[in-house]
Amino acid sequence: MLSKGSRIPGWLLAACLLPAALLLAWLLLARLNFLYPVWYHVLAIEEHIALYAPQNRHGKTDFVETTPAEHRRLFAAIVQAIQGRGEPLADIVYRDAAGRELGRFLQADEVGHLEDVRRLVALLTKSGTLLALAGGLLALLIWWRQLPLPPPGRVGLALLGLLLASGALLALAGPQQVFDRLHEWVFPPEHPWFFYYQDSLMTTTLKAPQIFAAIAGLWTLAGVVFYLLIYAALRRLLPAGVPGPPKTNRKRSSLG
Repeated sequence: MLSKGSRIPGWLLAACLLPAALLLAWLLLARLNFLYPVWYHVLAIEEHIALYAPQNRHGKTDFVETTPAEHRRLFAAIVQAIQGRGEPLADIVYRDAAGRELGRFLQADEVGHLEDVRRLVALLTKSGTLLALAGGLLALLIWWRQLPLPPPGRVGLALLGLLLASGALLALAGPQQVFDRLHEWVFPPEHPWFFYYQDSLMTTTLKAPQIFAAIAGLWTLAGVVFYLLIYAALRRLLPAGVPGPPKTNRKRSSLG
């Protein structure tokens, strides 16, 4: 019979799989630019830009001359930058349909905010990597000691409960309130992070915060898929049940 302590490594491994799966999902989606071309059409971002670019209060009304291909390039440049790659944020420029440079895409406060985002992404990536390594060590321990993994049903219920609790929190508090509160907690209070469409080409091109809700949903879905795939692979590689008792050699006794 298994002791309660023998089940702990399996549950710890199941917990470590979540940040590992979310990290893998993030890295994949970042490679795909978070499917921005899809959200570009779904959220009608081209029409959004056509509405707010002429209202820009910082002399950048010529952004209306840019094309959907340029908008995709600018989004990709931001994604590269917050991943710690690509050109410096302050050097990103926007161009018209003929390729003529029109001006700087980001203002100083926007560059500062995206630098904060870059540092946050780097911290979360490092944390996710460490937890993934911890999961790998736990998997080796489970394999070596022949300890069981949690049953799929219980893992599924735990994952479903987490998703339902998160959804209930969003529904009760309101997505916008949760979004704002997270920004207030995570970013330095003296660093601006809210920008009106009329003041920010970045916010206009993103159609924030709507696109963040779409990306969050996509990231969650991809994370769940990665989690289930990793867990299913571990169930095949690691023991799923109770190890049997050790075999002993017994000799027959004889009389006389």
